[in-house]
Amino acid sequence: MGYLVADRLPPTYESEASLLVGPVSGDRDTLEAAGQQARTYGGLATTTTIIGPAARQVGMSANSLKSKIKDVTASEVTRLLSIRVNDGNSARAALIANAVAEQLVAHSTEEGIPPPPPGQLQIVEPATPASEGIGPSAGLIIVLAGLAGLLGAFGLAVIVDSLSTVVRNEQELAALAPVTVLGSINGTRSPSASQPFVVEADPDSRAAAAYRLLATKIELSNGDQPPESVLVVDAHGGRSGSRLAFNLAGALAEGGARVALIHHGSEGDLEKLFGLSGDQADGSGLRRGRPLRVDRMIFDRFRIRRPAVTIFRPRTSSDLLEPDQVTEVLQRVLADADVAVLTAPPVDSSPHGLVWSSAAKATVLVAERDHTQRAHVPAALESLRLAGGNVIGVVLSGDHSV
Repeated sequence: MGYLVADRLPPTYESEASLLVGPVSGDRDTLEAAGQQARTYGGLATTTTIIGPAARQVGMSANSLKSKIKDVTASEVTRLLSIRVNDGNSARAALIANAVAEQLVAHSTEEGIPPPPPGQLQIVEPATPASEGIGPSAGLIIVLAGLAGLLGAFGLAVIVDSLSTVVRNEQELAALAPVTVLGSINGTRSPSASQPFVVEADPDSRAAAAYRLLATKIELSNGDQPPESVLVVDAHGGRSGSRLAFNLAGALAEGGARVALIHHGSEGDLEKLFGLSGDQADGSGLRRGRPLRVDRMIFDRFRIRRPAVTIFRPRTSSDLLEPDQVTEVLQRVLADADVAVLTAPPVDSSPHGLVWSSAAKATVLVAERDHTQRAHVPAALESLRLAGGNVIGVVLSGDHSV
């Protein structure tokens, strides 16, 4: 049992980049000054001045990159500066270490002007991908498993329970996800049966404020050019992504954007949110429009007056999707909208989420507090990555139902 557990745990790889501060040789005063400068560079390496550009260079968030830096050491005697990075991917560990080193070198010069000799900085040994991991210790795990076996069935039950824990807070989610945690939202349900959007039904609530903050973070995630299409999808077994997407659309529309919501989520979600029955609409302000036809797909169109959101729902949600189809759907929808918010079934229950993620400009993964298993978060992120999705962050939801 211990061998099986050790064999399943992902390895950790360490890569190190080394830099030399000051000239290779020189007078005593210059070398002593360079030694002191090495400590300054060591402290600078983990500041936002360096971490921010390095994170953009490797395509990850600043917080995630910083969490992977094991340590930065500097010697006043040798004037060597070492940057050590730990990561589950050996190539990425080397890439991060080299990115930080390169940004330090770039920062050491101002407008291309070389610094004085004591402040000169050069990479003397770039980081390379490690061939062997530094952990976890398989031998230690096997020994511990053997000792646990002596405790009998009760001890084994405790171990199994500890291995199947769920996500409970943002800190646990940040440790699991190599992307930005965009925040937590509690209270995705509207207090008004006739107005399902929280920002309209309860505009001064903490939930409404959380949705506005989430909308702002998504709009700023791509610099000056907000993503024009955003997929909101649940991790394995989740059920709150659809309601979160609806409220995100409402928050975006509140800011003046023309918002389209392409709802390809679970059957019945739209009916629960708006009280639809067949072709009827209730007093929520939802009205049918002309259907959208793309190839063999037909999307029913619903218009909402306040907030100004247009909803598109496929008549047959079980049909297989092709990347070219969803790309054309987005193009048609965005012809009359500034941004499209998309929903899809959880990553583990349907391929639709992966197909929509490959076409959307950004993807947000939803984990549910005290429900989503920890192991399911990295698994869902990896599935989206393999599909070509641009996952900009994860959100922790406090609700587990539509």
